[in-house]
Formats: sequence, structure tokens, C-alpha cells
Amino acid sequence: MKKINILESAMKHYQIVVSMVVVMMVLGIFGILNMPRNEFPEFTIRQGIVVGIYPGATSMEVEEQLTTKVEDYLFSYEEVKKAKTYSHSKEGMMIVYVELNDNVKNADKFWSKLRLGLQELKMELPAGVVALIGSNDFGDTAALLITMSSEKKSYRELEVALDDLKDEIRKISSVSKIKGYGTQKEEIYIYIKPEKLTEFNVKPSNILVAFKLQDALNYSGKLDNGELVLPIHLPPRFENITDLEEQIIYSDPLGNVVRLKDVARIEKHYEKPANLIRNNGNNSLVLSLEMQKGNNIVQFGKEVTEVLDKFSENADDDVKLNVISNLPEVVHESISHFLKEFLLAVIAVIIVTMILLPFRVASVAAISIPVSVLITLGIMQLVGIQLHIVTLAALITVLGMVVDNAIVVIDDHVEKLDEGETPWDAAWKSATELFIPILSATLAIIASFLPLMLFLPGMAGDFVGTFPITIGIALIISMLVAVLLVPFMSYMLIKKGLQQNSKNQKKSVLDYLQNGYDKLLELTFKHPRLTILAGVLSIILGGLFFLSVDQKLFPEMERKQFAIEVYLPEGTSLSITENVIDSLETILKADSRITNVASFIGNGSPRFNALYAPHLPAKNYGQLLVNTVSNEATIEVLNEYGKTQTNAFPQAHIKWKQLALETFKAPIEVRIFSNNINDLKDIGAKVSKVLKKNTSVIWVRNDWEEMRPGISVKINESKAHKLGYAKSFVSSSLIVALDGLPLTTLWEGDYPVNVILTKEENQKKDINDLENQYINSPFTLESLPLRSIGQLKPEWTEGNITRRNGIRTLTVMADLDRGFVTSKIFKTIRPEIDALALPDGLSINYGGENEATIENYTPMAISLGVSVILIFFILIIQFKTIRRALLIMSTMLLSIFGAGLGLLLLKYPFSFTSFIGIIGLMGIVVRNGIILVDYARQLVVTKGMSFQEAGLAAGKRRMRPIFLTSMAAAVGVIPMIISNSPLWGPLGTVICFGLITGMVLTLLILPVLYWKSTSSKDIKAIVE
Repeated sequence: MKKINILESAMKHYQIVVSMVVVMMVLGIFGILNMPRNEFPEFTIRQGIVVGIYPGATSMEVEEQLTTKVEDYLFSYEEVKKAKTYSHSKEGMMIVYVELNDNVKNADKFWSKLRLGLQELKMELPAGVVALIGSNDFGDTAALLITMSSEKKSYRELEVALDDLKDEIRKISSVSKIKGYGTQKEEIYIYIKPEKLTEFNVKPSNILVAFKLQDALNYSGKLDNGELVLPIHLPPRFENITDLEEQIIYSDPLGNVVRLKDVARIEKHYEKPANLIRNNGNNSLVLSLEMQKGNNIVQFGKEVTEVLDKFSENADDDVKLNVISNLPEVVHESISHFLKEFLLAVIAVIIVTMILLPFRVASVAAISIPVSVLITLGIMQLVGIQLHIVTLAALITVLGMVVDNAIVVIDDHVEKLDEGETPWDAAWKSATELFIPILSATLAIIASFLPLMLFLPGMAGDFVGTFPITIGIALIISMLVAVLLVPFMSYMLIKKGLQQNSKNQKKSVLDYLQNGYDKLLELTFKHPRLTILAGVLSIILGGLFFLSVDQKLFPEMERKQFAIEVYLPEGTSLSITENVIDSLETILKADSRITNVASFIGNGSPRFNALYAPHLPAKNYGQLLVNTVSNEATIEVLNEYGKTQTNAFPQAHIKWKQLALETFKAPIEVRIFSNNINDLKDIGAKVSKVLKKNTSVIWVRNDWEEMRPGISVKINESKAHKLGYAKSFVSSSLIVALDGLPLTTLWEGDYPVNVILTKEENQKKDINDLENQYINSPFTLESLPLRSIGQLKPEWTEGNITRRNGIRTLTVMADLDRGFVTSKIFKTIRPEIDALALPDGLSINYGGENEATIENYTPMAISLGVSVILIFFILIIQFKTIRRALLIMSTMLLSIFGAGLGLLLLKYPFSFTSFIGIIGLMGIVVRNGIILVDYARQLVVTKGMSFQEAGLAAGKRRMRPIFLTSMAAAVGVIPMIISNSPLWGPLGTVICFGLITGMVLTLLILPVLYWKSTSSKDIKAIVE
């Protein structure tokens, strides 16, 4: 009995294969409609912050007494990446930005453990440290940011409305965290009247004591009468301002009493703001919404929009809702754009096959494309891969490749028909004979991409991780379709070979190409040395092309949105920052290209982009989040205002920031390490001078900020001790006079109102008022002006002390004018900085784009090397000789010319995605080598041809499948190029140009190399 071949068996039982294909295609259709969608893959944010509050301490005291101890503790954790962990020690505050190692997958687990440890550490710190908090919410990204604004309503009324909106949004099952920002609390201020205190001989300490007694004990016990246990509840002592006014603060045995209203003015108003939020000039609150992982963000956006529309219908006309950051809309537009490109790519590949092949032959190849793609989408849904621009880019990249295997099998099928085989035998034999070459070629392409997900660190690995997985799934599916489904379709639809069809037909485009190629190939065999030399020259020229191309790791994002950052000198008041923001708002609102302006004064916006870290509160900082009518309008506005408004305000620097796939603060960062502050500042000044000489540099600054002015109180210790005045008494008295001292909290329902003891505003603005401030002693019950026990002197302290990896570090940062490439400018600046004479113990390294490039290109180069090794072993397994494996791998080098030329012609920089394109290109061109060399080997073994004859014949015979597959893959990425996407355009360019030129050079040079690289010994190896 004849033993049935597995592939022939699949043809006989085609019902099973077809049924499985239809089911998987239906799953794919369901997947494309319902798969979770996002703009980018889900990033693991490996950064968090530890904040320490140390009131009254200078930046130097914060560093020495708090920061160093916290750093030592943090560095005891193996998960912490010390080289990337840095701290800021400011007046009364420490902030440590903690970076975790790239191998940390569960950041929440680490932060839970760290928070418990920080609670224990706080007990070892100075008593003045009032808080030590660790948080990784810093990395949470909002899906939507919504402003609620009003021209008439108070902040309290807006807060009530915002709480109502929160309640409605919580009903959405896919919503995660809901956070509100910008609330301003009402407070009751008790303004002391110094003249009344003197008149009634009452001290501020009497007021403090009276309120502390009221708050001392709230629990009143329970009454157990044997039947019931009845808790005892006393009403709140203070329910309104009248209760406060009637509070007795002094009484004597004669019955004389002094009430609070006798010595103070009591007023209720909003607290003095530390930060403000406005939308289009109106006071606003911001609602941040996060989505639970694994959901469809586009659907989430629709559900939120429905809630917002319904809420707006029922809300007062004065309450306006504006979505200032809409990630669902961005994802919808991005995915829709990519789906259009994907559809164009499918159509383009089908058209190419239809033009170059007879209709029936082309139709079999064309049918395999949607079959492979839909099954791929079905598998992606099953394994939990989301639909985002990375997976869609992978599908577009691989689109031309999924038809390649089918084309190779079909081509061999029609050849066998021309040789006299029956359609049935031609179908299963073509798939059987080509299974190993197809498998090797498929594995080679997968091997070229696979190491990317293994070697790329951190966020770059998260970003690109799904790219090789998607390509791997698509290629495996296309291979299975080519050997299981395509043979049956070929049997059903293709009954005659190309030669039989062409007897009564005009020559096709492919026939003319074949004839021209045959003549050119024969010419190369007549001049083998010149042919090989031309190949070597193409490699050298390609290398020169790459050296001429600009380098830029990550491009800017295409968004109808950008940010403006406003920086003023350290110590600047919030009102000055607000004035600058007001002026910018006025300019922007008058521009018809701008649809909305949200302003954050004294703070940054919540994180609305995974790669744009929020700015921590600072009164000298402001941010505007600007929405525009289109992506093109964003670029126009940035180019225009970036030139005219960057330095338009005295002492303020305005940074016009286009969102980008980058995490560094400035493109050029020079880090100077030393524990000697004088050396740091001296070298920092020299580095700044070097940077400022470059005309493309627009803003040079350092992270130590300006020296901060302050007032030093020099207390006469002996006199103060003799009169019973401790430092704490001086401190508390000054707090009352300046910031105000919290006394108690008055509850109006569920709304807390803090009660603050302070002085009138006009009594605390002048230094004389400070000198005349009375200091109270609870021991002697006497009051003396501050000048009698102390002296006020001006002082200057460090605005900020930065440490990185536990060492004092001053980082000089420089921004570049729009349009300039960082790598070019850095190359001109670095030699001059490296030439500086450095003091002992001081060192310099570079951050910014230079560091990011090294951190990403180094593992990518390793990935490339591993890919080459994997491909080498795949070829060794198939061809059994090192020489043959190296011969086929030479095709990788032949594609360099086209890849470099394409980037140069289309003026794309050599970027992260360009590198991915080169990695993929290697596997694709190796496939061409496998197809050609494998056939040449068969001719030597089965037909007894010489190596010269086999090389020539293999080139002529394999020209058609190599040309068809290469053109299909090249045409498939053309929509990427046409889109002008700064992210994916370089990848498409590298693959398209590299494939076309690599194909031409491979077809002309590889047959000659095959002939010249063989010897008599190879015949034995081939036969064996």
C-alpha cells in the first residue's frame, strides 16, 4: 500500500483544513472588532518617588540629615537601579526619584515593601522630619483629563459638582482610578489684633491652650444599663463662626472673661493657593480617569463621553466640561490611520501579484493574504496581544512576507505542470519539496526579530516586545497556509503551467523582466571578478550612506496637542508665575488654530502620556496643555511661537514642548560628579560657557538652580535661655505671624474647614514687622519682640542640591532650537568639554539623548549579533557546511546599499525603528539566498550539473519567485513611507529600498559567488 504524504493527506481531507481555516478567520474578524486597543504597548513604569518633609531645614541640612540616610536605605534594595536614582534636597523638602532595574516586572510589589520599610526608617531620622512617603502613583497614566470650569461658581460648588460626576463615572465597569485635582479649600482665619492682646493682657499662647483643651478628648464613653449599651455622643464644640467668636480664651477669679472675638477678627475665605488650574482663563478643577488594563480604550472613551454628555445636559449652564487629554480619541485616530495603511498595503500586494502573474495563479496567492492575516489576528486575540501601533506596524511589515511562501509553492507548482506532472501531484510535491527551504526561511526571519524582545531593556523592550511576537505568529501561520491550504487551492484553480498558458498569449511584464535578467546574468558570469567587486563596492557605499545620515533615537509624536513649560527663578512667588501664564493664555486664545488652553500654575498636569513625567509642585513653575485643530497645526504653532515667545518674558524661560518618545529632560545633559560644591559650580560654569557658544543652543541651565535668598535669625542664646525663650517658642510665634498655625477643624457636614491662627496680611510683609513680632514664653507668660533676643540677617542657601547614585551631581542641560539634530550638535560640543582640566575627585559623563542612544543601540547591536548567529545555525542545519551558510548570509551585506540610500533620499534619520528595519531586512534577504542556493544544490545533485551551470540555471529559474516575493514585501511597506510617519517611515524605507536593491544584487552576484566559492570537496558534502 502506498504511504500517503502528510501534505497530500491534508489535500485529500481538505474539508478538515478548510473548516479550521474558516473558524480561525471568523475568530480573526471577531478579534479585529473587539480586541483591546491602545496607542502603545503597556509600559511598566519603573520610576517612583520618595518624598521627605523637614520643615525649617535648609537645603544643606535636608541633604546631610535626611537625603543621605534615605539614599543609603534605598540602595540596600537590589531592585533599585542606583545609577539612575537621583535626589533633590530643597528648602524643607527631599525628593528622591527612584528608578528600578529593567528586570523588575511587578513594580507595585516592590513599592508596597518599600513603604513599610520607610515607616521604620522614619523613626531613625531627626524628630523634625514630619513625613516620609513613597509613591509609584507618579507613573500612572490618565486615559482622559477632563476640566470642570465656571465663571461664577466657587471652588466649593465646583467640587460638589465634580463629586457628582465621579459618582456617575464610577458606574463604568472598566474605569480604574478616579482622581480630582485643583480643589481649593475654604478656611477660617483668626486674625490676631496685637493692640487688643495688649489691652486685655492676653498672650497668643492663651488662644492655643483654649483650643487644645477643646480638642483634647472626644470620646465620652458608653452607658450599660443591663439591657442596652448606649454610646454617649457630644455635639461638636465648634459648628460655625459664631461658636469660634464666643470661645473664652481667658477668665479670672472675679468672673471677667475675654472671648476670641475681643482680640481677633474672624473671617472665612479660601486658603492662599499653592497652585491653581484654569481652563481658557476660568477657574477649573481637573478629573483624571484611568482605565483597567486589558480593556478596549476606544470603547472606554465612548462610555465616558456618554456620561459626560448626560451630565452636561443636567448641570448648570455655567458649568463647562472640556476633555483636555483624550487618549481614546488618539488611539482611535491612530488605529484607524494604521488600518487604512494596512488595507492599502493588502490591496497593493494583491495588485502586484495580479499584474505580474496570470489571473488564476495570482488569485491563489492573493487569497492567502487575507486568510493568513485574519488567522493571525485571531491567534493574537487568543494569546492576549492588544491592537496598537506596534502590532499594526508589525502586520504591515510582515504583510508582503505572508504571501511569499504561497508564491514560492505556487511557482514550483506551475513549473511541475510545465514538466508534465498532473495538477494533483504538482500540488503536493511542490509543497513537500519546498517545506524545508520555506521552514528555514521562515525561521531565519523570525530569528532576526526574536532577540529584540530578549535584549532590549526597560521601556524600549516593553515598546518593541510585541513586534517580533506578531511577526512570528504571522509567518508561522503563512507557512502553514502555504503548505496545507495553498496546494489544494492550486490543484483546484491552476490546471496549466505558465509555458502552456503563454503559447497563445502575448509576453507578460514578468517575461520581459526574465529575458532582460537572463542576458544580464550571463554577462556577470563572463566577468565574475567585476561582478564580485561591484558587490563589495555596494557594501562600502552603503556604509558611507549610513555615516551621512543623521542620528535621532526617537522621533516626536504626531498629536493635536502640545505642552508649554514655564520656568522662573527659584523663590519666585506664585503671583509672578500666574502673570506669565495669563499673558501666554491671552496670546494662545487669540489663535484660531488652538481649540483649548488648560493652565497649571505652581504645578504640572497629571501624567497624560506614559513618557511625559509630571512636574512636582513648585511656585516658580507653570504648564499649559494646548489642544490644536490638527497635527499640522501643532507643528506650525510650535515653529512660530517657539521663535517669538521663548524669551519674551523677563527672567522666565518658556519651553515649547512637542510630545516625544523620550524620557530625558534635555537632549544634551552634562553630568558633573564631585562632593566639592565649589568644584561642581566652577566646572559647571565652564561647561555652560561651552554650550552657550553654540548658536543652535537656546537654553542652558543646571539642576542646582539659583542660590535662594532667605533670612537668618541669629538668637542670643544666653539671653534667650535666661529669659526662658527656647528655639521652639520662637519658631511657633513666627509661624503664627507668617504662615498661620492650624488650631482645629470645623466640619460642615462632610466638608472640613481648617481654622488658622495668624496675623493680618499687612503686618507680615516688612522685615520690621518681623523684628517687632512678639515671642511668647509659656513659662514666664511674658512676651518680648524678636529684636530683643535675636538679630535678622540676610542669607543665601542652595536652591537645590542634587545627588545621583549617592554622589553630589550638577547636571548642565541644554535645549536646542527646533529642527536641529542633537547628535550633530553633541559631536561638535563634546570634544571641547572633554578637554577641560578637571580637579581631583571630579568626573563628567553625559546623559540626555547620548545616554539613551547608547542604552538602546548597544542592546540592539547585541540583538543583531545574536540574530546573525541564530540565522547562521539555521543555515548550517539545512546546508551542512559553513561555507554555504556564509555564502547565503552574504546577501545581508548586499542590502546595506539600498537601506542607506533610502534613508538619505527621503531624509529620515537613523532611528530606533530604522535599526529594527535593518534587523528584519537581514532575515528577508536571507530567504532569497536560501531559495536560490537550495535550488542550485538540487541541480548539482539531481541533474549532475557543474557549479557554474547550476549557479547560472538557479539564478534564471529562481528569479521569478525571488522577484515576486521581494516586490510583494517591498510594496507592502510603501504605505508606511507615504504616511511620512516619523516613527514608522524609517522602518518602511529601510525595508523597501533595502529589499529592492538587495534583490537585484542577490540575483546578479549570488549565483556568481556560488560558482566561485565551491570546490570538488563540496560535491561530496552536497551528496552526503
